[in-house]
Amino acid sequence: MLLHIDEDTIIELAVLVGGENAGQIMKNLLKKPGITDEELSRLLQVDVRDVRKILHKLNEQGILHYELAREKDTGHRIFRWYVGQEQVTGFIITNMKKILERLEDRLEYERAHQFYWCGTRGCRKLPFEEALDNLFKCPVCGKQVQPIDNEETIKAIESKINEINKYLEQISKAKKVEGVHVKEISKTLKTKK
Repeated sequence: MLLHIDEDTIIELAVLVGGENAGQIMKNLLKKPGITDEELSRLLQVDVRDVRKILHKLNEQGILHYELAREKDTGHRIFRWYVGQEQVTGFIITNMKKILERLEDRLEYERAHQFYWCGTRGCRKLPFEEALDNLFKCPVCGKQVQPIDNEETIKAIESKINEINKYLEQISKAKKVEGVHVKEISKTLKTKK
């Protein structure tokens, strides 16, 4: 696989999604793929129910997957957990696209409105309509609000949008190259037969 996410990033991602224990669980999953929830519980000295909650949360987000087996003697279900690079990549791409969508909505909003602000830290800027409704006074501190230039905000949002688009384009190119590489290997194997 040409597109590879390093282990530290995967662990950080797990922490963001499931908390500190999720990071510890992920470290162990990366060291020992196919480990069970009971084994993780013993290793980390964390209640097995808490481990299962985290594992299922990471699974719901598409970061982990499992194989289900049955214990021969008791018939109990055994979940063997795995981290898949493609799943992690998919999770990151999906969330980058969500962030991109929100940023594009925010950019549209910033471009479509004139804003007013009192200049006090902690007070928010108001769109013209809301400033007018409040008689051009801040609803928090009561100071007079003045028009502000939001060009810097617009530039910052545009910069982030460009940055995310660049990353998504790089990922897309890497996937295309990867697909071509797999096809070339497949063709080579067929011609050798």
